[in-house]
Amino acid sequence: MTDSEQLIRDGERLLNDFDHEGAYKAFKKALKEEESPQAYFGKAEAALGIPTVDSDEIVQDYEKAIEMDENPFYHQALAEFCIEVGKFEKAEEHYNKAAELDPENKPSYLADMAVGYRFKAPIMMEKFLAQGGEEIILRKSLYYMLKALEIDRDKASELLS
Repeated sequence: MTDSEQLIRDGERLLNDFDHEGAYKAFKKALKEEESPQAYFGKAEAALGIPTVDSDEIVQDYEKAIEMDENPFYHQALAEFCIEVGKFEKAEEHYNKAAELDPENKPSYLADMAVGYRFKAPIMMEKFLAQGGEEIILRKSLYYMLKALEIDRDKASELLS
């Protein structure tokens, strides 16, 4: 086992123990030894528990992991983070990519997008709501929920009648 692999294991153990600072340091050190998608992903995950880490750094670490490994789980994690920080277009991109890479779980990714967007967008775009934005948010959320359920608009209208 290489030093980098051991540091990644240490980081994962620390992250499981909710020692975000320790895990962050372990993953960062692992990246100095050798770049790997697991180390970038772990560093991003650890940073979620450290309020002083900039959200752009977290996004960059997730993206580095994805560049090295097109893992749907990495796309999902980045998408969830993007929903939380209001980067909705990027969230949409990564939920769709996760769904494409993992068709078996496609409904879950798309439903996560629908629900996350529905409840986070109004908070993040409060000024937009006064200009009719709530309807746009609901429309996009409904679009993703229908995609998750694999039904079209006409079928949904028929079922709701």
